[in-house]
Amino acid sequence: MSAVSIRLSIVLPCYNEADNLPPLLERYVQVWDRDLPAELILVNNGSTDHTAKVLERELSRPELAFARTVLVPRNRGYGHGIYTGLQAARGEFIGFSHADMQCAPGDLFVAYRRLAAEPDPGRAIVKGKRSRRDFSSSLVTNTMAVIATSVLGMKLTDINAQPKVFHRSHLDRLTHPPDGFQFDLYVLYEARRAGLRILTIPVLFGQRAHGQSKWAFSFLSRYRTIWATIVYIFRLRMGSQT
Repeated sequence: MSAVSIRLSIVLPCYNEADNLPPLLERYVQVWDRDLPAELILVNNGSTDHTAKVLERELSRPELAFARTVLVPRNRGYGHGIYTGLQAARGEFIGFSHADMQCAPGDLFVAYRRLAAEPDPGRAIVKGKRSRRDFSSSLVTNTMAVIATSVLGMKLTDINAQPKVFHRSHLDRLTHPPDGFQFDLYVLYEARRAGLRILTIPVLFGQRAHGQSKWAFSFLSRYRTIWATIVYIFRLRMGSQT
């Protein structure tokens, strides 16, 4: 597929997701819009399991001809993996989501169509808005949104909900991306700073089929990620993105 013909690029960071990849890719095969020139970029984000072998095997299937891989030799974090995939994207529109079976592949196409229907798609970004979540998860999400909104002076809600889809012109604004889980916040922050509209689509956040969360696998890991995000919010407020 030539670069000029690609309308949508979908980026999925994959860190030790070997067991989730076969069923996930099968779901993409089932929902893939064959009339839409698009590509699926699977970023092997420095995996230490057999992710590489699974990707090689799965992507040899003819029905997955729309997919390709990008390798990050050493894992530097969730954000770095996504950003590496975004830089490799060739589409006019770019979206990213997760590879852990918790986010429905069809949501990417719903978000794309929502954005493409805008009079000026380059002036908007579309993101998921999660529903039917448990009290604990909702409390963390809402609290972080309140902190980000109050400190940064811009409305931000359900920051880590997937997918996120935007015109590739927004990629030019992402000049100092964080390597960690603050990447989602950074993408939305730069969108707000540029005056982009943030549109939402309803999504359901499913259960991880295999493996464990990369940030909330223990109380301590969750606390560290939350604290790092709060610190990052104040750095953005002070104009420091490093």
